[in-house]
Amino acid sequence: MLFVKLRVKRGADYQSYEVPYEEGMTVLSALQRVKEEIDPSLTFRHFCRAGICGTCTIMINGFPKLACKEQVLPYVLFGQELVLEPLANFKVIRDLAVDNDGVLKKVKDMHLWIKEKRGQIRIEPELSKRIESSADCILCFACQSYCPQVLEEGYAGPLFFAKLYRLYLDPREEEKEKRSRQTILEGRLYHCLSCNKCNNVCPKEVEPANLIRSLMKLMDVPV
Repeated sequence: MLFVKLRVKRGADYQSYEVPYEEGMTVLSALQRVKEEIDPSLTFRHFCRAGICGTCTIMINGFPKLACKEQVLPYVLFGQELVLEPLANFKVIRDLAVDNDGVLKKVKDMHLWIKEKRGQIRIEPELSKRIESSADCILCFACQSYCPQVLEEGYAGPLFFAKLYRLYLDPREEEKEKRSRQTILEGRLYHCLSCNKCNNVCPKEVEPANLIRSLMKLMDVPV
């Protein structure tokens, strides 16, 4: 019988678990097996289990990933232990659950949603494709967790500017110039390192770094 080996960070320490492998098992289903059969005190977040809500994102062997989408079979076949940790750059509530209220509040404070003009506005198919990737963001916080620059005070992070890109291009937005420039100054867009780390971990291939560079050109911000 094959076993999944988990090493979970709990506070300052790590705790190891082993559960029998089942076909199609993901990291999330392995964690659920631990909670149901071994340790009911283990804390983690999940909701849709379909890679849509972004709730279950954790660090898996050093990379932020959706636990519900990460298959454990490759790790099992190579005898590799799965090291599970809470998202970096976030305050830990308990075990693998982090406090993301600060990021959500900042999204609200920066008003990163469309303030629609009155009347019917047509969006051309070509433009729709350009803003589509930004709209695919599921607020999983993988990019925020893996961005080294969010540790700098004042830098908003890739999640915010990926959303701002859509706001700036969308013809339905009523005050795009005023709001976009204000958000760029408040969020310090120009502090982006262009390291592409956010691109590498986004589960929806939003590619925030590419959108940030495009936004800089659109807004005449030096790259």
